[in-house]
Amino acid sequence: MNLIVNQLFKHSNGNVIRVLYVNSISNVLYVINMEGNRWCYPMQSKDFIEAIQSKEWIEVPDTYIRAIPEEQLSEKEREKRDKAWEMVTAFLQELDNEELAFIGSHRKLAIDKVLRKYKISYNGFKALLLKYWRGGSAKNSLLPNYYKCGSSGKSRNLSGKKVGRPSTRGRDRGLNVDEKVKRQFKAALNKYYYNERNNSLKFTYEMVLKEYYTVESVQENGVTIPILAKAVPTYNQFLYWFKQLNDTKKEIIQRQGMRNYQQNHRAIIGTSTSEGWQFDSTQFDIYLVSSTNRNVIVGRPTLHMAVCAFTRMIMGFCISFESLNGYGGEMLALYNAMTSKKQFCKRYGIEIDDSEWAYGVPSKILTDQGALEGKRIEHAIEQLGIAIQQTPPYHADYKGIIEQAFEQLNVKIKPFADGVVIKGNQVKERGQKDYRLQATMTIDEFTKIVIKTVLFHNNHHVLKDYVLTEEMIELGVEKIPIKLWDYYVNHYKGSVRILPEGLIRINLLPTDTGTLTARGVSFKKMLYASPELLAAGHIVEARVNGSRKVKICYNPLDISEIYMYGEDGHLQKLMLLDHLVAYKGKGLDEVLALKEYEQDKDRKSQEKELQAKMKLYEELEAIVNVAREESAAERDPNLSKAQRIRGIKENQQAERMLQREILREPEVEEPEEWVDEFDEFAIFRGEMNE
Repeated sequence: MNLIVNQLFKHSNGNVIRVLYVNSISNVLYVINMEGNRWCYPMQSKDFIEAIQSKEWIEVPDTYIRAIPEEQLSEKEREKRDKAWEMVTAFLQELDNEELAFIGSHRKLAIDKVLRKYKISYNGFKALLLKYWRGGSAKNSLLPNYYKCGSSGKSRNLSGKKVGRPSTRGRDRGLNVDEKVKRQFKAALNKYYYNERNNSLKFTYEMVLKEYYTVESVQENGVTIPILAKAVPTYNQFLYWFKQLNDTKKEIIQRQGMRNYQQNHRAIIGTSTSEGWQFDSTQFDIYLVSSTNRNVIVGRPTLHMAVCAFTRMIMGFCISFESLNGYGGEMLALYNAMTSKKQFCKRYGIEIDDSEWAYGVPSKILTDQGALEGKRIEHAIEQLGIAIQQTPPYHADYKGIIEQAFEQLNVKIKPFADGVVIKGNQVKERGQKDYRLQATMTIDEFTKIVIKTVLFHNNHHVLKDYVLTEEMIELGVEKIPIKLWDYYVNHYKGSVRILPEGLIRINLLPTDTGTLTARGVSFKKMLYASPELLAAGHIVEARVNGSRKVKICYNPLDISEIYMYGEDGHLQKLMLLDHLVAYKGKGLDEVLALKEYEQDKDRKSQEKELQAKMKLYEELEAIVNVAREESAAERDPNLSKAQRIRGIKENQQAERMLQREILREPEVEEPEEWVDEFDEFAIFRGEMNE
């Protein structure tokens, strides 16, 4: 065991000593008692170490050293300290080496020289040296102990006479604030100040006077007016005791609410864990448009994201229109974080290597309350062997790492994007453009921007405030997430596991129910099929025996394909049918928004159709009525029913010949000028007609 200068040890009898000097050659150490007037004295290192090992002496924290900023010292304090420091320095300079200061004979010779030079008494200088050594041999240990003077924090014992400076206003205002007056102040604060009305201190003071210091009242115009007593507490007295009695935490909670206190005022000590991942979601401040019809504004997307707490690596994310704690968004973000992103990035036209964006399955995830909850996620977490740790309500600082990651994305993306939310929820000023109408990006384009930003963060962003360990400094680890990740996976074995993608998909992707029909598997009014499904005869079976429900899982970000659970427990991929190609590559939320838009247009068209249909019916009825009237007028009442239906076939043939004559091309009636100018042609046409 190595003893270190300035260590403090406490004996079993309560005595506390400080180690002043250790001579490793002679195995002697010099110590000083922290109480009393005794000079420092030697001890054998071996014996002292044995006493420590036997718990006779135990090391204790150092509570004797004063750490005071220079600017907080008064001029008098600095003057006294510097004078004492000058004398102690002169004493040490009289010694050939530091150890001689702890040997009585050598120490006395040096002290005598200091006493003659500075005209100070022996006991006075001894007190300075003891104070210097007990204070850790620091310059500020020689500061005068003014902080021990007076009765700070204690109330005076008041007599009947008013204390304090006499009033200069010629009136005996003010009184001594005793326990009774304090109780009045407390009662008024609880009644009028500590509540959601947010009454001012001035009002609270005035209510103290009204309730406790009115001696009589007079009637004026039918109104009772209280008269104040001659001696009342002043507002300055009330303000002074408010500062003494006030509980800041209680004030904020009672006046602004617990949530406001937790989010904006409570003490933050930096509790972000450095183990596992942090997971959270936020609604990004940008409006997007549909990729099928850019006239359709589909709202603000939700960003779910996972960050490695140790390396600050953004492990994966999901951009969707799921709710903040929506199962689909959470699962897709975790799926993205736990699997290779090569195919994910390729879908957006970005080629990467796995070394640029890490992945794996963590052992622990820290998240807030409400996220990653429910039976479905519990099953997934259990199957993948992940522990979920949740923060208390309104404790965003517990997840400070991911909160900072959100901020980094906002800072880099918002200056370049359109449709960005301006001024949050504030009322739009007159003439100000509606930022929602400025939206230009689809969810795919926005996702591409986020991918680019995440790749920059993971591979190039320098974490200036990251604290490296000694080993990391020796190995030359750079403060870049991807470099920290390389160190992490090589030195913290078992923290991240690589599992088969199929296993992760089965456990994480959201599940739902589809319908196996004669046209394929129907899900959200879309149809899916595969060669395997046809070969197995399921389509024919559905046509013969009717539809049946099947369990499927899907990726809400791309509904081009879904996965149907087979009877053997394996997943079977089904593709969107060709005639629904317009929805290929689209997310479920986007497709549902498009379908709603189409249905809205259909409803409007149907309203127009219905109006036109009313006109049609009216016209049809008019024609029928005319036919009825003319038939009734021309009908021969002398004809029997048998006569009317006799010869229908012959009547039809005669009508056919008549219609043929009518349908012949009619003659074109030419203007007279044409006939006069081209008489030969007119004669020719006449001959032809004959």
